[in-house]
Amino acid sequence: MKKLLFLLLGLVAASNAFALVPADPTNVTWYDCGDESGHSYLSFTLPTVDVNGNALDIEMMGYRIYIDDDQIVSFNSAQYDNIWGTTTDIYQYNWDAGSDLQSGGVYFYRTNADGFERFFNYRIGVQVFYLNSNFTIGDVSNIVYTELETQLPKPKNPVIDEWVDYTGGFSQLGITIAQTIMTQEPVADDYTVDKEFNDIEGDFTVLDPAKVTYSIFTDDDQLFVFTPEDYPYDFTEAVTEIPFNYEGMEFDMWTVHFPNHSNITPGMDRFFNWRIGLRTNYRDGENMSCSDIIYMEVYPQLQEAKDVTPTSFLADWSCDAENTFILNNFQGGGGYDLYVINKATQDTIVIKDVEPTNWSADEYGNTFPLPGATCTVEGLTPGATYEFYVVARKNKGVIVFPSVVREVTLPTEGHGFDLGDVNHDNAVNIADLTELVDSLLGAEGDICTICADVNPDGEINIADVAALIDMLLGAN
Repeated sequence: MKKLLFLLLGLVAASNAFALVPADPTNVTWYDCGDESGHSYLSFTLPTVDVNGNALDIEMMGYRIYIDDDQIVSFNSAQYDNIWGTTTDIYQYNWDAGSDLQSGGVYFYRTNADGFERFFNYRIGVQVFYLNSNFTIGDVSNIVYTELETQLPKPKNPVIDEWVDYTGGFSQLGITIAQTIMTQEPVADDYTVDKEFNDIEGDFTVLDPAKVTYSIFTDDDQLFVFTPEDYPYDFTEAVTEIPFNYEGMEFDMWTVHFPNHSNITPGMDRFFNWRIGLRTNYRDGENMSCSDIIYMEVYPQLQEAKDVTPTSFLADWSCDAENTFILNNFQGGGGYDLYVINKATQDTIVIKDVEPTNWSADEYGNTFPLPGATCTVEGLTPGATYEFYVVARKNKGVIVFPSVVREVTLPTEGHGFDLGDVNHDNAVNIADLTELVDSLLGAEGDICTICADVNPDGEINIADVAALIDMLLGAN
């Protein structure tokens, strides 16, 4: 907390910086600890000049780490003591010697030991950025990568065909692992249908089926574990990868059955809340390459209540999904229904047929809804606690897909909207600064957006952190 506060004060005090294009990092090298004790390490030399050789203010510089196909790495406080919350941008250029994040390298915890999932497959790189005078990310360098010696072909992305909730004992995920049309052999991502019909030998890469597996992911890239308790006829130990051509009581080449996910009701524990994903793996000894994780949005992605007042709140289940089952729910008279229940009285408000927030159109001009919506619930009781959830209906309500249940407690009538009272507890103190910084770093939470706009200029950003610090220090 102290370190981050000094960093924020330093950013606020810097007023003469201007955006310049930093030179590229150099000497990018990866050391893998393998199964040794200790850590793997990415070392590099960061520039102190721009692309024209002019000196840069290192207090206005930072870096990011990228892997494989330009995927950016996130750092979190659970693994890095110098990080508060979760971030992809290392803002401080010169960390103290001995920390896990330094100007010359980053330590990564046990990336290749038994039981650890390697977080990249064939390359890792560094990019330097420079802050604008308003402390937003300005110009950036190129991403400079170092590649592992062995680069396996990347499997073609799989396809999720469907998700079905059965009321009679199990649920089912329909999948298609990437393969050719004619032979159904697994292939790499250089395959296209045109190449197959052209029948040019060697025009695309065919993978060895014995080296191909698939993995299931849920929600925020959480790897699903298949256990003997849930799948007693198939496994003797917990596994996260299923062979390409595995056939058993609960699996075959096309489907996976989940026995504990049927008959979904709001509030019921389930192993994923809003989306399920699929990834194809290709393993050769200790080396492995992977496809992208392909997700299907199944249930509405309901967030915590927003814009909370004594008599209202905003329910938000909007999302940016492209491959989503919910898109089909509006066919045949489907839509969203929002349920709001007073916990004390059990009085229930049902807001029917909430329209999607955003629509799109195809090349022929046909419009279709994008998944998700928002809805403001008004006329509520000050101080009361409400549960709320949303249901996506399909085929005139014959099939429903309910979200998780969220809970919100409204403030009392006498509670106003004081600037700086970010956590809305009727006091302005260091807890509000913590809540505001966490929110800017991407943490989920129930903040008062009206109060968090401390300056107020209609936006919530680093300038509001500066204004709140001034307020806590006694400035006007």
